[in-house]
Amino acid sequence: MATFQLLGLKCWETTDGFGADQVRIIFGFDDLMFFDNDMGEGDEWELVESRQFLASEKVWVKEADSGSGDDEIGMFVVTSEDQGEHGITLSGDGSHYDLRYRIGP
Repeated sequence: MATFQLLGLKCWETTDGFGADQVRIIFGFDDLMFFDNDMGEGDEWELVESRQFLASEKVWVKEADSGSGDDEIGMFVVTSEDQGEHGITLSGDGSHYDLRYRIGP
């Protein structure tokens, strides 16, 4: 068993819509919500959330839209072999976000 720990999220540019994004970070098959908050350009959140998983899990970062379907900012897969701290850039729907996370035992 491994642990996925979310460390931080930085918004450089919101999606193509107007104003702030309602950002949701969803972990794994069971759709466990990590984060659900407004983010505007320049906002940065330090996050200390973690979840355990077995071999691998998907992580989705989405922008919640009230009038239409959610926009996908990005998706990536974490594996138990990827021990250590990592960063990933997400740029779906015209956005630019940097997410930091750690995989541990």
